[in-house]
Amino acid sequence: MTPSKNGFSRATVFFAVLSLVLALLLYRACARRATPPAAPALERPTAPSSAPPRRRTARPFGRLPGRAETPGARSSRARTQAPRIAILIDDLGNDRAAVDRISRWPYAVSAAVLPALPDSGDTARVLERSGKEVLLHLPMEPKGFPAVRPGPGVVLLSQSDEAIAATLERDLDSVPGAVGVNNHMGSAATADARVMRVVSRVLSTRGLFFVDSRTTDGTVAREAARSARVPSASRRVFLDDVPKEDAIEASLAGLIAHARAEGSAIAIGHPYPSTLAVLDRELPKLAGKGVRLVNVSELVE
Repeated sequence: MTPSKNGFSRATVFFAVLSLVLALLLYRACARRATPPAAPALERPTAPSSAPPRRRTARPFGRLPGRAETPGARSSRARTQAPRIAILIDDLGNDRAAVDRISRWPYAVSAAVLPALPDSGDTARVLERSGKEVLLHLPMEPKGFPAVRPGPGVVLLSQSDEAIAATLERDLDSVPGAVGVNNHMGSAATADARVMRVVSRVLSTRGLFFVDSRTTDGTVAREAARSARVPSASRRVFLDDVPKEDAIEASLAGLIAHARAEGSAIAIGHPYPSTLAVLDRELPKLAGKGVRLVNVSELVE
């Protein structure tokens, strides 16, 4: 092959050019392979749906206040847990020594405070600070009134609806922290449908419950409470109709028997020395008897 003027043959030049072209092509191919792929375009936000947002359905929790259980549901519940008892001490508000004694009990005993007394407010606050559940012990007209007088703050049959409501509101204001109401006396008033409708309306507005002390078989208190969707319950046993220790012990045994048969039962007692002495001894023994002492609010329906 003939060499060029520069001393290189044509073949040499040809192969050099070919090598350069191949090298350039190889470089471009490698560069393309190393380049990362282009990022995808950002999504555009979609237009808001015209359909209304989906609502979550609240899950029911426990029993609704004011809704009575069917007998079958009540008996089924009674079989699956220890019988429950509640003890409510009435007529507090004018005996500080009894209040101090009750407030020291480390047990779920509920306390009902009379209204419109000089010590009503302090009594309620002491009991509440000790962890006791406080109720207003509402004076209501008894049979035999006015010879039999329930004390200040009484609800009377002769009052108008407005006067009954105003009396109850004042009484509640005098017992701070009250979460419910039970009647003091009231054998005439609790048998009167109009009176109990007014009382139940006030309790419904305030979100309180009612415990019928059952001072008369003619009571309509729970029917009125149900109509107003006010949680309510009834007293099953009076602990101290006979205020002697052996009789009170027998009443307490009767309370436990009712609770075992029915699932739960409420007793009402008073701050008599004999009642407090029996409870001092017996309250620590209740758990060993297979019953559970609870606040009265746990037994309202």
